Amino acid sequence: MEKRAYAVDLLRGLAIVGMVLSGQILWHAELPAWLFHAQVPPPSFRFDPSVPGITWVDLVFPFFLFSMGAAFPLALRKRLEQRGESVALVLTVVVRRWALLALFAVALANLRSGVTGTLPGWGSSLLQLAGWGCFCALFMRIDRFSDRQNRMVCLSGVAGIAALLAAARWGWGLPVSAERSDVIILVLANMALFGSLVWLYTRNNLLARLGVLALLAALRLGSGVEGSWNEALWNWSPVPWLFRFDYLKYLCIIIPGTIAGDRIYEWMTHGGEDAPGASRRREVWTLVLLVTLICLNMWGLFARQLVVNLAAGVLLCLLLRRLLRGDGSATGRLHRSLFGWGFFWLGLGLALEAFEGGIKKDYATFSYFFVTSGLASFVLIAAGIAMRRLNVRFSALVKCGQNPMVAYTAAGFLIMPLLTLLHLSPCLQAFAELCPWMGVARGVLVTAAVMAVTVFFTNRRLFWRT
Repeated sequence: MEKRAYAVDLLRGLAIVGMVLSGQILWHAELPAWLFHAQVPPPSFRFDPSVPGITWVDLVFPFFLFSMGAAFPLALRKRLEQRGESVALVLTVVVRRWALLALFAVALANLRSGVTGTLPGWGSSLLQLAGWGCFCALFMRIDRFSDRQNRMVCLSGVAGIAALLAAARWGWGLPVSAERSDVIILVLANMALFGSLVWLYTRNNLLARLGVLALLAALRLGSGVEGSWNEALWNWSPVPWLFRFDYLKYLCIIIPGTIAGDRIYEWMTHGGEDAPGASRRREVWTLVLLVTLICLNMWGLFARQLVVNLAAGVLLCLLLRRLLRGDGSATGRLHRSLFGWGFFWLGLGLALEAFEGGIKKDYATFSYFFVTSGLASFVLIAAGIAMRRLNVRFSALVKCGQNPMVAYTAAGFLIMPLLTLLHLSPCLQAFAELCPWMGVARGVLVTAAVMAVTVFFTNRRLFWRT
């Protein structure tokens, strides 16, 4: 059977579905703090950068970044080694991807209801549906079309988005601006560019890649010194709405992801056929301990039980190391490598936890970068064991991970506008207001609808690609 990196798809799917769910849960003062970003706790939901800790919500973005980093070797080595493309040609693909994602970030922010909500009647919903149609044209690559035909469809999407934004600004007087962008997509656009560049020029030199990571860490540390050139460089933004130098801090997650991606690519292409692996009982225990380790760190860092978390985490890692040593197959070797790196990143992150006032997503700390990288590595191993060895299928999550941009936009640009046009939005709102937990249930329902739309597109091979 052909080896595929379904574990990376699953990690990406968990991240994108978690992103959608966290954005659709209604804020209520009586809900527990672990349902929200640790730095935006109830009951006030005011951003407080002094609050240390992370919740599951704080894991979704770094998990997506890690999966993006892991995908660079899988996609770019295929172009370089299997298709024989030159580095120059690959660079044009990378720059095109960055440009499309940057356009996407600007269009998303300017077509959302927060900007278009002043339009009378159904104007806002119709504009969002038209925008979603343009996104389809911009990103969808249809298998039966030639490259030239797909390029023409892509260009029609660009033209359609430009026309919608122009009409919104000069026709309807909406506050459309290039300086307004979806910060998540804009960060991803810059990581797609700079992460690809780092991997391309260090793909055969792991030490150099770790050197880039060390250099970024040094620049970030030096930026805290007032009046230093580090501070000036870190705060430099030639085009603030498009690029900020401090976005490069997220390479501290992308680079660990690329190392995992290199190991996965080697397994896919040079691992050979799997010999008999560890016993099923051993695999089950490994999976249970991995999930326990992930949950332990989420609880320990959120509840600030740091010593308990560290001691129990070390014990679990030693047990896992022993269990993973018993698998002599190619997959077992991959899992040992991923575990070794994951243990290193997690240990580095926990060692840095006390620095910068504790682990935080905002403003992101070094501990946050490395702890989440370690946890993402463990998720990859757990996913690999569950899917390949224990035959557990996560079909819907995997398909969402294979088509993440559809999942990211479906709620705001397809499902909610359709509910408005069908006069069902008030019913959904009334349901959510029955009690605090109904606001959570509302988020689950919308997320389930997003997953259904994404699975529908993926099953028909209608992928959004850059």
